[in-house]
Amino acid sequence: MSQSSTDSEKDLPPWVAGVERRMHELDPELTEEQIDIARGYGKETEFEDGDMLWAAGQRDAGLFVVLEGHVEIVDKSGEAEHVIITHGRGHYGGEIVTMAGRGALVGGRARGRTRTIEISTARLKDLLALESELGEILLTSFILRRMRMIAENHGEVVLYGIEEEASTARIRTFLSRQGVPHQMVELSNASDLPKHLECESPDLPVLMIGGATLCNPTIRQVAETLGVSAEIESGKSYDVAVIGGGPAGLAAAVYGASEGLSVIVIEALVTGGQAGTSSRIENYLGFPTGISGQGLAGRAFLQATKFGAEIAIARDVRKLECGDRYVVHLDDGDTVNAGAIVIASGAVYREPPIENLGAFTGGGVHYGASYLEAQLCRQKDVAVVGGGNSAGQAAIYLSGFARSVRILVRGDGLESSMSSYLIDRINRTDNIAVVPHTTVQRANGDTKLQSLSLKNSANDATEDIDIAHLFVFIGAVPATDFLPDSVKLDERGFVLTGDNLDSETLETFGWTEDRPPYHLETTRPGIFAVGDVRSGSVKRVASAVGEGSVCIQYVHQILARKS
Repeated sequence: MSQSSTDSEKDLPPWVAGVERRMHELDPELTEEQIDIARGYGKETEFEDGDMLWAAGQRDAGLFVVLEGHVEIVDKSGEAEHVIITHGRGHYGGEIVTMAGRGALVGGRARGRTRTIEISTARLKDLLALESELGEILLTSFILRRMRMIAENHGEVVLYGIEEEASTARIRTFLSRQGVPHQMVELSNASDLPKHLECESPDLPVLMIGGATLCNPTIRQVAETLGVSAEIESGKSYDVAVIGGGPAGLAAAVYGASEGLSVIVIEALVTGGQAGTSSRIENYLGFPTGISGQGLAGRAFLQATKFGAEIAIARDVRKLECGDRYVVHLDDGDTVNAGAIVIASGAVYREPPIENLGAFTGGGVHYGASYLEAQLCRQKDVAVVGGGNSAGQAAIYLSGFARSVRILVRGDGLESSMSSYLIDRINRTDNIAVVPHTTVQRANGDTKLQSLSLKNSANDATEDIDIAHLFVFIGAVPATDFLPDSVKLDERGFVLTGDNLDSETLETFGWTEDRPPYHLETTRPGIFAVGDVRSGSVKRVASAVGEGSVCIQYVHQILARKS
């Protein structure tokens, strides 16, 4: 690759950099043998010039392999229509949403009389599972196409708002973490909105999705309009319901679905959990150069979907009802029934006792350091609160964008709480400074964070420093509000499982089985806890993935005993 290409990639997010080097995989031409394999999973269809094969926003559009004529991939998000690419014989339209059956982000249109092999979403999943060589070609191209769409802002999604205000940041963070390509139009106030956008309320942000206009929407409204979440059929029964879509929950979904179980994953926000906010995970087995949390979560989402798991995002679990089968009650009254439950709800970030902090959440105060937050920090002074590995990874990542990074810690330094490889890297980075014996007393500013009031515990000295962004990494509390009283928690609210349950506890909580609890099983038979929400868990991505996969063998045993 030329030097100019390398330079052009340096500012791209980590999941996009390198896509240009893999153009042959982004739009491969299928061989005649591969076309014949595809024909066995679909039907031949014909279109006249200008016919839409699928429209932006359409669910379950399926895959179209071109036999004759051409298919244009059309983006109508700008002032003028844009043809992204034109596919001829042996090529095909589709990307990640094609496999998942979610809402398409762009349309497909016939140019000239066109004949295709149309493969439905359901049959496409069969093809991916049974035809390993062709399935790998399709999956790789789907991933690269989504990366290209993100890099070039393709897709009929446009966000209008004030970039650093919390309400706009909330929507943009969701879109970015969900991997939805979108354009951001920076405004100074609501009066700057284009005249064709009609909102009853002038509140920003405003989100355009195809022909739909959403005014200051909720995350749930965004997810439903985009079609990025599985549609829940209220009252439907599954073998296993997984509550939480972080690494542990996605691992349970992958292994459960791949072993023939019907699986639904219910996630309150976006897949990836806390790990999804990590700029780079460098100690996960098999990724010697590291991988972003979003990249890892995206691959896990694809695996789970490939094997048939349903994943519902932006859906809150309100209550878990216990019986012979479990009933999961959701935020709008929908219910899901399951023979077994995997609690993978993880933990929510702990908010430190800093005066006025909540006023700037999303508008200068952040609980994760992804590519999106890093862009906001360009040539600005930022601070990181916390002395663990997450804080260290964030500081190193942000140092490549910010003018300066201060790591504020209560103790003498980082040695007692951070891995040595991170400390060494921090010490070698010129624009990172570790500030010991320091706590933040107050966050200051108008609509955006402008400064922090600090106190030095060694000498009681106080000072105000100019800071545009504050990143908080001080641990988290378990997300267990929805659990029934029959599930025993430890003194900190984490779920007790397996060997941590003694006979007295089991008797008190009414254990009814003629066996001890399985590893990872709670005081309620058939309910398992994995990942960060489990008492005594190792707070590492690899451990969470291991627990999520291991618990499925016990789910099989639970279901076998019930049958």
